[in-house]
Amino acid sequence: MTFSVLMVCTGNICRSPMAEGLLWKWLPDAMKPVVSVRSAGTHGLHGNRAEPFAVRAAAAHGADISQHRASVLDAGMVRSADLVLAMEKYHIDKINDLIFFRCKYAMLLGTFAVKRENPEIEDPYGSPLDAYETCAGEIVACLPGLIDHIREQVNRKAS
Repeated sequence: MTFSVLMVCTGNICRSPMAEGLLWKWLPDAMKPVVSVRSAGTHGLHGNRAEPFAVRAAAAHGADISQHRASVLDAGMVRSADLVLAMEKYHIDKINDLIFFRCKYAMLLGTFAVKRENPEIEDPYGSPLDAYETCAGEIVACLPGLIDHIREQVNRKAS
């Protein structure tokens, strides 16, 4: 039994690969055998590498995303996931369009951060390094709550 997490952004070269790499880095070792994490983009730049600033920002938090290659989101990816985490409401709309109804297990990643007013995580694409660093920090702020949620879901799925 594996619990599958899918991170979604637009191009799959900034936010979602950072979220994928950072979640995997922060995920407790005991959970790694039962959790898989991947990412895709609603308009994924298929095969492209992660943006160099995204690689640097993720590395500052201990995650190596240098080998990442972008993927285009498709309905099969959504259906095979147990949890789909989007960066913006727009991505949730695209996810719902792909599967022709509301995806009950799609959420905004930012909802897992404590005291965050806006659950959307802004796209740093085309911005200077500090925007990527801010984005990575926002993702990291979501991880404790997200990991707790995943743990609960894994336990529920196992019972």
